[in-house]
Amino acid sequence: MPAQSIDSPAPSQYKSIKELIEEQFVSGGLKLPVFNPVALELRKTLQTESTMSMKDIADLIMKDQSLASHLLRLANSSFYGGLKRIDTVSAALVRLGMERVVNLAMVTSQLLAHTSKVDSIAPYMTALWSRAFVCANGGRWLACETGYDDRAEEAFLAGLLHDIGELSLLKMLEKLSKDQTLTLALTDSLLNEILDTLHTDIGYRLMVKWQLPEVYARIARDHHAGRFDESDPLLIIIRLMDILCRKLGVGQAADPEIELAATPEAQVLGLKDIKLAELEVLMEDVMTESSLLLSA
Repeated sequence: MPAQSIDSPAPSQYKSIKELIEEQFVSGGLKLPVFNPVALELRKTLQTESTMSMKDIADLIMKDQSLASHLLRLANSSFYGGLKRIDTVSAALVRLGMERVVNLAMVTSQLLAHTSKVDSIAPYMTALWSRAFVCANGGRWLACETGYDDRAEEAFLAGLLHDIGELSLLKMLEKLSKDQTLTLALTDSLLNEILDTLHTDIGYRLMVKWQLPEVYARIARDHHAGRFDESDPLLIIIRLMDILCRKLGVGQAADPEIELAATPEAQVLGLKDIKLAELEVLMEDVMTESSLLLSA
């Protein structure tokens, strides 16, 4: 029997998986929990330089009680917590600042979205969350270490969302499975082919569809491209973090033979072995944190 692929027809519909996914995207099938509407509204408020006050931001977050409660749990985690516990969204805004809290809202919404009740898809959600969280935190650290302190929060969000195409594809496949539209078995080889082949294009188009800044859309599209813009520091930072995830085995099989210092990305950023070794150690702690957040 020939191997299934994304171009193999689904027996009952005589449409390929690729065609079914495209239909969902074009027809509005992306009304899926990929982006929390409150978190997305918060992000758009920041990017339009709105005059919203901290109280307005807090009130907006409180519209979604699940988002608010999980955000506070994250704000009190070892990564963000201070000596005194934060009990209100307003207190989180005062301690962490508006930009950081808005990013935490996006982290929280992504954490809540990385779940599935389809057995074949659930492990991919867990792996994807780990990569997103590591890339976000590593991206912020690298931005600060390479002279782009003023873009650290952008790097964080870019790392969190760079593989949003994979999340979207997994959510669409979950929906197709539940609706019994998809009759092919979602084997590991088929899932990996779908994600590897389609996620950068879907991620780019999804960012454009949701009117997120072009910088994030470009990173979603180009973080695996053979050639890249060496004048785009955020893209280079996220590409390097993606390579580090492969080396450490974050959400995938580890490849310890990768030499980060030899990569074009590390060389463009001027990163040497000592600094890269420090990054690896820090990210191992972040990997532990990502697992704790999933189990919370």
